[in-house]
Amino acid sequence: MSSSATADEQGGSGTVWSRRAASPDGGELAVSLALSDGRALVTAVGGMEWRCTWPLEQALHHACLAATSETWLDLSGLEFADSSLLHLLLDSQRVHRARDARLILAGALQPVVERLFTVTGTAAFFVRTPL
Repeated sequence: MSSSATADEQGGSGTVWSRRAASPDGGELAVSLALSDGRALVTAVGGMEWRCTWPLEQALHHACLAATSETWLDLSGLEFADSSLLHLLLDSQRVHRARDARLILAGALQPVVERLFTVTGTAAFFVRTPL
C-alpha cells in the first residue's frame, strides 16, 4: 500500500491539517481539517476502504479537536465507503461524547454512502445537518 502525507499547515483559522492515502486498487482518500469559530470541519473526498482509513482516523482524533465543542464531518465528496467508515465514526462519536462534544455529519451523502448507513441501521446514530 502506498500512502503520502502533507505537512501540517500553521496559522489561525482555515486548513490546519491534510493527508492523502492511496489504496492498492488505485483509489485515494483525501482528508483535511479546518478550524473556524471554535468548530472543526473535517472533509473527506474520494474512496474509503479498510486499507486507507488512517487519514480520517487521524483527523477525528487530532489534538486540536480538544479545544472545540463540535466537529462537523463533511462526507459529501466520499464516493465509496465500506464498514470501516462506520466503525471509525461510531468510535469517534464515543470519544466526542466522552469530552462533551458533538460529532455532526454535515452535507448530503453520495447514494452509495447513504445506503451504507441505511442498510446497517446506523443512520439514526448521528446528528445530520446541511452544510
